[in-house]
Amino acid sequence: MGDMDTNDPTPHPDWQMIERLGGASEVARLLGYPEKGGAQRVHNWKFRGIPADVKVKHPELFLSDLIDRAKSSDDTQPPVGDVAGEGE
Repeated sequence: MGDMDTNDPTPHPDWQMIERLGGASEVARLLGYPEKGGAQRVHNWKFRGIPADVKVKHPELFLSDLIDRAKSSDDTQPPVGDVAGEGE
């Protein structure tokens, strides 16, 4: 079915993001998950990673680094090569 090893004790890199946001209980609260079971659900992401659909639904929490990089990138690059009609 998939290559996910549910017995792998190695934390997923997303776990650092969850910790920066205040831990599993706080992230569960921010996502509006029920108090009962919500923190455990988020805690499971320590090994599985944050589901992509959750990241997309909450970009302000999980994609802020990507958004900041996109905003600060220099998107006004000079053209490459000869511009049509010039240099002839």
